[in-house]
Amino acid sequence: MPRHSFYLIYSLLVLAVTLGLVSAQGVSETGKKDGNAIYSATKKLKAGNYVFKSAVGKQYLAFMSEGNDVTPDSKKHPRVWEVRQHDDTKYFSIHGWNDAKLEKCISTRWTTGNGDGGFPDAAVLWQCEVDTKKPKDTGGYEEIYPPKQLWAAVPDPKYDGYFKIISASHLFDMIPRCIERKKIDGGTKLTECKLNTDKKSLLWSIVKV
Repeated sequence: MPRHSFYLIYSLLVLAVTLGLVSAQGVSETGKKDGNAIYSATKKLKAGNYVFKSAVGKQYLAFMSEGNDVTPDSKKHPRVWEVRQHDDTKYFSIHGWNDAKLEKCISTRWTTGNGDGGFPDAAVLWQCEVDTKKPKDTGGYEEIYPPKQLWAAVPDPKYDGYFKIISASHLFDMIPRCIERKKIDGGTKLTECKLNTDKKSLLWSIVKV
Protein backbone atom coordinates (compact mmCIF):
# COMPACT_ATOMS: atom_id res chain seq x y z
CA MET A 1 0.00 0.00 0.00
CA PRO A 2 1.39 3.43 -0.92
CA ARG A 3 2.47 5.46 2.10
CA HIS A 4 0.10 8.33 1.34
CA SER A 5 -2.87 5.91 1.22
CA PHE A 6 -1.90 4.49 4.61
CA TYR A 7 -1.76 7.95 6.18
CA LEU A 8 -5.09 8.89 4.60
CA ILE A 9 -6.81 5.81 6.04
CA TYR A 10 -5.12 6.38 9.41
CA SER A 11 -6.26 10.01 9.47
CA LEU A 12 -9.83 9.03 8.63
CA LEU A 13 -9.87 6.46 11.44
CA VAL A 14 -8.56 9.02 13.94
CA LEU A 15 -11.21 11.49 12.78
CA ALA A 16 -13.97 8.89 13.14
CA VAL A 17 -12.86 7.98 16.67
CA THR A 18 -12.59 11.66 17.62
CA LEU A 19 -16.07 12.43 16.31
CA GLY A 20 -17.41 9.41 18.16
CA LEU A 21 -15.90 10.63 21.43
CA VAL A 22 -17.18 14.14 20.85
CA SER A 23 -20.67 12.82 20.21
CA ALA A 24 -20.54 10.59 23.29
CA GLN A 25 -19.55 13.50 25.49
CA GLY A 26 -22.48 15.59 24.27
CA VAL A 27 -20.36 18.21 22.48
CA SER A 28 -22.43 19.76 19.73
CA GLU A 29 -21.20 20.86 16.31
CA THR A 30 -23.88 23.57 16.43
CA GLY A 31 -23.10 24.54 20.03
CA LYS A 32 -21.84 28.02 19.29
CA LYS A 33 -24.77 28.76 16.97
CA ASP A 34 -27.30 27.43 19.48
CA GLY A 35 -25.67 29.26 22.38
CA ASN A 36 -25.65 32.58 20.52
CA ALA A 37 -29.31 32.16 19.52
CA ILE A 38 -30.31 31.38 23.10
CA TYR A 39 -28.35 34.25 24.59
CA SER A 40 -29.76 36.70 22.03
CA ALA A 41 -33.31 35.61 22.93
CA THR A 42 -32.67 35.68 26.70
CA LYS A 43 -34.71 38.12 28.75
CA LYS A 44 -32.78 39.98 31.44
CA LEU A 45 -34.65 39.54 34.72
CA LYS A 46 -34.73 42.31 37.27
CA ALA A 47 -33.27 41.42 40.65
CA GLY A 48 -35.90 40.48 43.20
CA ASN A 49 -38.04 37.69 44.60
CA TYR A 50 -39.74 35.25 42.23
CA VAL A 51 -41.71 32.04 42.06
CA PHE A 52 -41.25 29.53 39.24
CA LYS A 53 -44.44 27.71 38.22
CA SER A 54 -44.51 24.90 35.68
CA ALA A 55 -46.69 25.18 32.59
CA VAL A 56 -48.00 21.69 33.37
CA GLY A 57 -49.13 19.99 36.56
CA LYS A 58 -49.59 23.17 38.65
CA GLN A 59 -46.24 22.58 40.31
CA TYR A 60 -43.70 25.08 41.57
CA LEU A 61 -39.93 24.81 41.74
CA ALA A 62 -39.50 24.18 45.46
CA PHE A 63 -36.67 24.13 48.01
CA MET A 64 -36.79 21.08 50.27
CA SER A 65 -34.66 21.96 53.28
CA GLU A 66 -34.38 18.33 54.33
CA GLY A 67 -31.69 17.02 52.01
CA ASN A 68 -31.20 20.43 50.39
CA ASP A 69 -33.19 19.38 47.35
CA VAL A 70 -34.75 21.45 44.56
CA THR A 71 -37.75 19.73 43.05
CA PRO A 72 -41.14 20.33 41.40
CA ASP A 73 -43.75 20.45 44.15
CA SER A 74 -47.49 21.18 44.30
CA LYS A 75 -47.59 23.06 47.59
CA LYS A 76 -50.27 25.74 47.80
CA HIS A 77 -47.68 28.21 49.09
CA PRO A 78 -44.89 28.20 46.48
CA ARG A 79 -41.26 28.71 47.34
CA VAL A 80 -40.01 32.24 46.87
CA TRP A 81 -36.52 32.48 45.40
CA GLU A 82 -34.20 35.47 45.25
CA VAL A 83 -32.95 36.21 41.76
CA ARG A 84 -29.73 38.18 41.39
CA GLN A 85 -28.48 39.63 38.15
CA HIS A 86 -24.98 38.47 37.22
CA ASP A 87 -22.69 41.43 36.51
CA ASP A 88 -23.33 43.00 33.09
CA THR A 89 -24.82 39.88 31.50
CA LYS A 90 -28.31 38.54 30.87
CA TYR A 91 -27.63 35.61 33.20
CA PHE A 92 -29.04 35.36 36.70
CA SER A 93 -28.47 33.22 39.77
CA ILE A 94 -31.21 31.72 41.98
CA HIS A 95 -30.75 31.88 45.77
CA GLY A 96 -32.61 30.31 48.67
CA TRP A 97 -32.04 29.51 52.35
CA ASN A 98 -32.62 26.26 54.17
CA ASP A 99 -33.99 25.88 57.70
CA ALA A 100 -30.47 26.30 59.08
CA LYS A 101 -30.29 29.73 57.37
CA LEU A 102 -27.60 28.52 54.97
CA GLU A 103 -27.63 30.06 51.51
CA LYS A 104 -27.99 27.63 48.61
CA CYS A 105 -28.11 28.24 44.85
CA ILE A 106 -29.72 26.24 42.08
CA SER A 107 -26.76 24.72 40.27
CA THR A 108 -26.00 22.50 37.30
CA ARG A 109 -24.86 19.01 38.30
CA TRP A 110 -22.37 17.12 36.17
CA THR A 111 -22.52 13.34 35.96
CA THR A 112 -19.94 11.05 34.40
CA GLY A 113 -22.67 8.81 33.03
CA ASN A 114 -21.26 5.59 31.61
CA GLY A 115 -17.70 6.84 31.54
CA ASP A 116 -18.25 8.69 28.26
CA GLY A 117 -16.97 12.04 29.48
CA GLY A 118 -20.10 13.11 31.28
CA PHE A 119 -22.93 15.58 30.84
CA PRO A 120 -25.15 17.91 32.92
CA ASP A 121 -28.07 15.88 34.26
CA ALA A 122 -29.81 17.84 37.01
CA ALA A 123 -30.51 21.16 38.66
CA VAL A 124 -29.46 20.74 42.29
CA LEU A 125 -28.77 22.89 45.33
CA TRP A 126 -25.19 23.81 46.20
CA GLN A 127 -23.58 26.45 48.36
CA CYS A 128 -23.68 29.80 46.57
CA GLU A 129 -20.38 30.88 45.07
CA VAL A 130 -21.57 33.47 42.53
CA ASP A 131 -23.33 36.80 43.06
CA THR A 132 -22.68 36.52 46.77
CA LYS A 133 -19.90 36.80 49.32
CA LYS A 134 -17.42 34.03 48.63
CA PRO A 135 -17.60 31.27 51.26
CA LYS A 136 -14.58 31.15 53.52
CA ASP A 137 -14.49 27.39 53.26
CA THR A 138 -15.70 25.19 50.40
CA GLY A 139 -15.80 22.17 52.67
CA GLY A 140 -12.89 20.50 50.92
CA TYR A 141 -14.55 20.71 47.50
CA GLU A 142 -13.10 22.52 44.53
CA GLU A 143 -14.61 25.90 43.78
CA ILE A 144 -17.56 25.56 41.44
CA TYR A 145 -17.29 26.47 37.74
CA PRO A 146 -19.25 29.79 37.87
CA PRO A 147 -21.57 29.16 34.86
CA LYS A 148 -22.96 26.14 36.75
CA GLN A 149 -24.78 28.60 39.01
CA LEU A 150 -25.97 30.86 36.20
CA TRP A 151 -29.18 30.59 34.17
CA ALA A 152 -30.87 32.16 31.16
CA ALA A 153 -34.61 32.87 30.92
CA VAL A 154 -35.77 32.47 27.32
CA PRO A 155 -39.37 33.48 26.41
CA ASP A 156 -41.26 30.75 24.60
CA PRO A 157 -42.53 31.84 21.16
CA LYS A 158 -45.63 29.64 21.39
CA TYR A 159 -46.83 30.01 24.99
CA ASP A 160 -47.02 33.64 26.04
CA GLY A 161 -45.68 34.37 29.51
CA TYR A 162 -43.65 31.17 29.80
CA PHE A 163 -39.90 30.67 29.68
CA LYS A 164 -37.30 27.98 29.26
CA ILE A 165 -34.75 28.14 32.09
CA ILE A 166 -31.45 27.18 30.47
CA SER A 167 -28.14 26.42 32.15
CA ALA A 168 -25.24 28.72 31.24
CA SER A 169 -22.83 25.82 31.78
CA HIS A 170 -21.29 24.73 28.45
CA LEU A 171 -23.97 26.73 26.65
CA PHE A 172 -21.72 27.40 23.66
CA ASP A 173 -20.07 24.02 23.14
CA MET A 174 -22.56 21.37 24.23
CA ILE A 175 -26.24 20.71 23.63
CA PRO A 176 -28.10 23.22 25.84
CA ARG A 177 -29.92 21.94 28.92
CA CYS A 178 -33.28 23.17 30.25
CA ILE A 179 -34.85 22.63 33.65
CA GLU A 180 -37.73 20.19 33.11
CA ARG A 181 -40.66 19.53 35.44
CA LYS A 182 -39.39 16.09 36.29
CA LYS A 183 -37.86 14.82 39.51
CA ILE A 184 -34.51 13.08 39.44
CA ASP A 185 -32.41 11.68 42.25
CA GLY A 186 -31.00 14.69 44.10
CA GLY A 187 -32.78 17.38 42.13
CA THR A 188 -34.75 18.31 39.01
CA LYS A 189 -33.98 16.90 35.59
CA LEU A 190 -31.99 18.87 33.02
CA THR A 191 -33.11 17.97 29.50
CA GLU A 192 -31.46 18.67 26.16
CA CYS A 193 -33.19 21.56 24.44
CA LYS A 194 -32.77 24.26 21.85
CA LEU A 195 -34.37 27.62 21.23
CA ASN A 196 -37.22 26.13 19.18
CA THR A 197 -37.79 22.95 21.25
CA ASP A 198 -41.55 22.54 21.65
CA LYS A 199 -42.03 20.71 24.95
CA LYS A 200 -44.41 22.15 27.53
CA SER A 201 -42.76 20.44 30.51
CA LEU A 202 -39.70 22.64 29.88
CA LEU A 203 -41.70 25.84 30.39
CA TRP A 204 -42.07 27.93 33.54
CA SER A 205 -43.82 31.15 34.42
CA ILE A 206 -41.42 33.43 36.29
CA VAL A 207 -43.47 35.70 38.50
CA LYS A 208 -42.06 38.54 40.59
CA VAL A 209 -43.59 38.70 44.08
